[in-house]
Amino acid sequence: MKIFFLIYIILVVISLSYCQSRHEPDMKHESTADRDAAYAKFPGALYPVRVKNKWGYMNRNGDIVIKPIFETAEDFFDGLSIVSSSQDNQTHYGFIDTKGNWAIDAAYDDAKSFSENKAAVKKGELYGYIDNYGKEIITCQFEQAGSFTEGRAAVQKNGWVGFIDTSGTMVIEPKFTCSVSHPIFVNGMAPVFGADEMTGYINPDGSWKIEPKFHSASRFVDGKAWAMIKKDDPSAPYGFTIRGGYIDTTGKFIIQPQYDFGWDFSDGYATVWKLTDDRQTKLWYVLDPSGREILRDLTYRNVGAMSSGLIPIQDEKMRWGFMNIKGEVVIPPHFTGINHFKNGIARMETGSAFDPEPVYINDKGEIVWEE
Repeated sequence: MKIFFLIYIILVVISLSYCQSRHEPDMKHESTADRDAAYAKFPGALYPVRVKNKWGYMNRNGDIVIKPIFETAEDFFDGLSIVSSSQDNQTHYGFIDTKGNWAIDAAYDDAKSFSENKAAVKKGELYGYIDNYGKEIITCQFEQAGSFTEGRAAVQKNGWVGFIDTSGTMVIEPKFTCSVSHPIFVNGMAPVFGADEMTGYINPDGSWKIEPKFHSASRFVDGKAWAMIKKDDPSAPYGFTIRGGYIDTTGKFIIQPQYDFGWDFSDGYATVWKLTDDRQTKLWYVLDPSGREILRDLTYRNVGAMSSGLIPIQDEKMRWGFMNIKGEVVIPPHFTGINHFKNGIARMETGSAFDPEPVYINDKGEIVWEE
């Protein structure tokens, strides 16, 4: 009997939490004048929206311009968007144009966005590449496949990652263990790590540009990349610590490794965090290009990378909002899910984490569209 009573109590608590999570603070809706002005600024922009569990697209006015008939829908890039449709309990992916017409039929088990006029697609268990017309130009033969940048794409074969050129020829031997989405070439350099789990940067021919000496490292943005290194510390539990900072293209730290985590630079700023000396509290900082901490000791649960002049923040209730570069909260955190702004608005989520509802907001936090 006690067990049943306990289950009942748990269900009541979950139910109350669910009801509370469905109740959102009163939010203003965008005015007609502001909407008209925004539409004039982004007349051709299209945004994925969900209506009765199907996805279509609206314009900046909030008008549905591509009927919601898809299982999933992504943003448009270069006039094409990845969508999926289901038939006989099987989901397949293809690409539509801005009129909603199939540009490339839904014939794939997975698809990724176009980059350098090529998109990775999956047939069965293997990936290959198609061109903008849907022609398979590199046979499906890889376990995973990344995007092309600077004429190279990371692919996985027999569990190892290497690089192919635009003809599909393996020009850098598969010997790395990183994911295919991480090692993107930027200005002739790509971060990779091998069996020893140490990260360095390679040239397009596979030779080392920066020797593998980092515990982790990211791609370069504006000549700077996040990298982590081991530092001797007798006071630490294992006699060493691993801290990160930012390196230049020679591998030299220009922002010293003193942080526990850092995002790539974005819009000229980087977001990092480090634990307090007792390792109990996470403190966030926002850095300028010189490494100066222009925002310090932020105690949010999470802080994202700046985009479109706004920095995502998450409070202790796991709700998302945005602050500006001064640290002022401009959109209070009451969203379950978050996205960066694109073409003036951001697709967010309200409701519970178990049943999120998509909405679009403008940079004032006003509702532009809701299901």
